[in-house]
Parts: sequence; C-alpha cells; structure tokens
Amino acid sequence: MNLRPLVPFILPALVIAAAAAILLGRPSPKPASPAPGPSVPHTAVIRCEGRVAAYPGADIVLAPEYGGRLAALPVRELDRVKAGQPLARLDDREQSANLAAARAHAVELEAEWRFLSLEHARQTRLLAEGVVGQRAFDDAEAKLKLGLARLNAARAQVAQQEAQLSKLTILAPFSGTVVERITNAGELLPAGGKLLRLADLDRLRVEAEVDEYDLPRLRIGGQVTLEAEGQPGTWSGRVEEIPEAVTQRRLKALDPSRPTDIRVSIVKIALAGRTPLKLGQRVELRLQAE
Repeated sequence: MNLRPLVPFILPALVIAAAAAILLGRPSPKPASPAPGPSVPHTAVIRCEGRVAAYPGADIVLAPEYGGRLAALPVRELDRVKAGQPLARLDDREQSANLAAARAHAVELEAEWRFLSLEHARQTRLLAEGVVGQRAFDDAEAKLKLGLARLNAARAQVAQQEAQLSKLTILAPFSGTVVERITNAGELLPAGGKLLRLADLDRLRVEAEVDEYDLPRLRIGGQVTLEAEGQPGTWSGRVEEIPEAVTQRRLKALDPSRPTDIRVSIVKIALAGRTPLKLGQRVELRLQAE
C-alpha cells in the first residue's frame, strides 16, 4: 500500500498525539496559596472619654422640705463647710410662735394631770375606807386616763412643732464645698426649691464611656492614664467598677469620625491621689486591656 499521499496528514496527527500525551501525563499544578498577611493583634490600650464626677451621695442639691421666705444664706460659692454646719435658714417666726403655744398647752395639761393623779389617789384611799362608793372612784379614774391621753397628745404636738422648726434650718449633710449657690436671702421659696449645690471635692472619680465591644477586655484594678485638654501632664487611676448594663453615649465624641449611635458602659475610674481636675471636666483616658 502506497502511504506517500497520506504523509502530509499523518505527520501533523502524530505531533498532536505526542503533545497530548505529554500534557496528560504532566501533573496539574497546585493552586498557589495566598501569601499570609500580617496578623492584626488587639491593641493593649482602650481609648475613651469620660467626665470627672463625685462619688454617689457626695454631690447633691439642697432644698427645704417646707416653703417660705429665705431669711439667711450665710455661705458663698467655694466655701468649705463641715457636716452639721447651718447653711441656710427660712423665716421661722410663725413656726416658733406655734411651738411656744404648743409647749404652753402641754404645761397646762401636765398640771391638770398632776391634780387628777392626786384626786385619783384620794378616791382610792376613800374607797378602801368605805367612805365613797365605786362610782366616785370610777369617775376619778376615768378623768385621770383622759387627762393622761390629752397630755400625751399635747407632747406629741410639741415634738411635731419642734421637728418642723428644725427643718427650717438647712444643715450640711456631709463635709464638702459649696459648688453653686442657686438662690439668695430674701427670696420666697416653694417646698423643694433649690438652695445650693454641695459636693465633696476631696473624693472624685471619672465616669468613662467604654464602647460595649471593649468591655470583655477590661478587668477590675486595670491601670488607667488620664489627660485633660488645656492641662499639662497626665494622671493615673484604676478601674474601680464595671457595670453590668450598657446605655447610650452621653458625651459627644470629640473625634467627628467616631460613630455616635454606639452603646457604652459607664466604667468607674478611681483616681490615684489628688489631681487638679475639676468636677464635671471632660477627660481622655487610656485603659489597660487584656
């Protein structure tokens, strides 16, 4: 058989077959694994903002329980006062007159009760001697009990008037500083009207607004560094309390790029010693994280 005419067709077919065999026998290349990128560890510092505050019960606004004209307000702003010191006094002339009348009435009833006691003792002796009957004795005993009841009511009235009079003088509930004087002597105040603000500036702390996703990395006793705008230097503190609840942010973020709708926890920071920070001052914090 003459294959010469088929040579132009056989040679290309053999080349293609050989190339296919080589390709099929070669192992397929493995896909290249992506190059490992640099790991992004958690930062060891949590940055947040907060505000200087007093401890619970150490920053209060004093107000009278009863209304009336403010007769005296002898303290001024920034005055340091001691616990029990009189801070303000309402006009107490009417209340003093009522107390004097109540005391006089109580003295009158006490004298009457003493007379009835003597009469009761005399009727008791006469009944034992058979001079008077049971009816006279019962009458004396009833008058004695009624007189005692009236005397006790008068004494209670005196105690009530004394308590009301004492509430017209406002005393300092703790030692501290008069932060704000809200009213002035001579003004007519309603019951519960604000007089002044008293705070214990010797014991301040910071209420820091920590983003909720940072809370798991905080621990009680963690170290804190504080700084305030406009004041040189930094101060130290420690995490004192981590609440179990979160709330909406109270402070407007100084960084406009930070989200404002994030939820935070008000973490309490105890200051290490005295600082020049002022009550209500805004501070920036760096909290040690785990």
